[in-house]
Amino acid sequence: MTPPTSSTTPTTTYRHNGMVCTDHTLDVPLDHTRPDGGPTITLFAREVVAAEHEHRDPPLLLWLQGGPGCHAERPNAAGAWLRRALKDYRVVLMDQRGTGRSTPADRRTLAVHADAAAAAEYLGHFRADAIVRDAELLRRRLRGDRPWT
Repeated sequence: MTPPTSSTTPTTTYRHNGMVCTDHTLDVPLDHTRPDGGPTITLFAREVVAAEHEHRDPPLLLWLQGGPGCHAERPNAAGAWLRRALKDYRVVLMDQRGTGRSTPADRRTLAVHADAAAAAEYLGHFRADAIVRDAELLRRRLRGDRPWT
């Protein structure tokens, strides 16, 4: 199978409380079985690295917040796990499809569908298998063929 294509928008980088944060957005296929012919949605992720490791290349650690349902933890709420992880990794906080700053799946986005069956079909694209494929597109964008940790 040919890998799905994705387009990207420019990244934004800023410093916050001893961390360097880079916001990434990319368009991913709504339906990964139709990577070149169907609609796309936007995926948001924030890459966080300790300021002292900014110019180093530590391995990437993907954090999934346990959703779907809520956005990924934000660096301004950095708990002990994130501070510890930043000693050895660049942490990627991905807002899974349907959550946070990624394309939402809510009553407004579902209201555009003709009927309940169409809305259900749309929601069928917000499953864990699609989230994993989104993460792989993000990984390839950030690191090419190098794996996640």
